[in-house]
Amino acid sequence: MKYVNKNFFVEGIKASYLAKKFGTPLYCYSLKRLKNNINNLKNNFKKIDPIICFSVKSNPNTYLLREISKQGLGADVVSIGELMKALKAGIKPKNIVFSGVGKTEVEIEYAVKKKILLINAESKNEILQIINKR
Repeated sequence: MKYVNKNFFVEGIKASYLAKKFGTPLYCYSLKRLKNNINNLKNNFKKIDPIICFSVKSNPNTYLLREISKQGLGADVVSIGELMKALKAGIKPKNIVFSGVGKTEVEIEYAVKKKILLINAESKNEILQIINKR
């Protein structure tokens, strides 16, 4: 994304053209920038080889989640809806972390059945539910 002669361009396409074609407001994402940022993050942490989990809450766009999955990233989810969206986008269960307070018994049961990597338990009650659902 850059300005050229006072015109804003997204991936080489004039933003005013995109606005006319698709209307406004318009959200544009740069796949090139996304991949570059992911590679940069991976390269900077390659010594410890972490599981990098994208916050689905920050942007639940299915297309972006699919691209994130293709890059080998995981997902951080806070609801059954976000968990379902991450799985639908192709993110592997072993790369999904379920965080957040107030998880319902149904959400915990679903997460356990899908064999996700981790459920961050927020209470003794959640721990007992997780144990009972295994």
